[in-house]
Order: sequence, then structure tokens, then C-alpha cells
Amino acid sequence: MIPLLILGLLKEKPESYGYELLADMQANYFQYFVRFTKGSFYYNMQQLEEKGMIRKVPTNGLPSEKEKNRYVLTDLGEKEFERLFMKYGSQNDPIIFPFYTPMLFVDQAGSDEMKLLLAKQIQQTQEKIRLIELALQSPEQLRPNFVKMMENSKRHHEVNLTWFKEQLTEYEK
Repeated sequence: MIPLLILGLLKEKPESYGYELLADMQANYFQYFVRFTKGSFYYNMQQLEEKGMIRKVPTNGLPSEKEKNRYVLTDLGEKEFERLFMKYGSQNDPIIFPFYTPMLFVDQAGSDEMKLLLAKQIQQTQEKIRLIELALQSPEQLRPNFVKMMENSKRHHEVNLTWFKEQLTEYEK
């Protein structure tokens, strides 16, 4: 999905430096939906360039510039953006939540282990909600659809939090 992000950002902001795109991804909290690192980002930039989907547009090369090249989409990159947009936009995969797997074997685990796991899930979920609320404090700085996505994500986390607390109550009886 990283290529879709890079292509989409270049479509929005042609002739951007790589570090500008990465900073934009971080500033807009894209990590809430796609896992990426600086290394994976630049690897994908390199792959897109090698495949002819983006190309460098040389700059003046001033010593103060972090990078020497800006990037633009090629016609092939435009087509790949459209393909990836439809591919990922059409998917509706089941929710993959690692906690559900241990829950399959709850009868095999001890009560203390379950209380510990549920307490961890409660703590982590509360932190996710806190971070989303923090991001939503400045909605005017975020993309409108991203605000909607974050609000929806928060509601999902709130439902999970309620469920975790209910489960913990059951184990504390």
C-alpha cells in the first residue's frame, strides 16, 4: 500500500522531494492505516522509479537542499495509481485482530493470564483512543476524509474497549 500513498501524494503535489512526501505521510498520521518506516518508504520510491512509474526532475542542487531531486508521476505511474486505488478501495477483508486468536483458546488459559491480557488490551486501546483524540484536536490540518476515518476508527476502539472491560469483569468474578 506504500506505493499507493507515494503515487497519490505525487499526484497531489507534483515535483515533491522524497523527504517532503515522507513528512506529509507522518504529519497526516498515515501510519494509523499503513505500516511504514523511513527505509520501506525510500525502498518503495526506488522501486517505483525503477519500474518507470515516477521519475526524477533535477533541481538546482543547492547545498542547502536535503535532496537533489524532485519526483513526478509518469503516465505509467498515473495508471498504476488508478489500478492500486481500485484494488485497495474494492477490498473488504475481515478484521485481523491478533487478540482474537488467543481468545479461541481461552478455556485452555488460566484466569490470571486472561486478566493480564485483558488489562494490556484495555491499556493499549485507551492509548489508541487518546492518540486519535489528539490528532483530531486540529481537524482543519487534516484531510476531510481522514478526519472521518479517524472518527470511525475511534468508534471501533471504543467498542473494543467496552468489550474488553466486560470480559475482564467476567474473569474477576
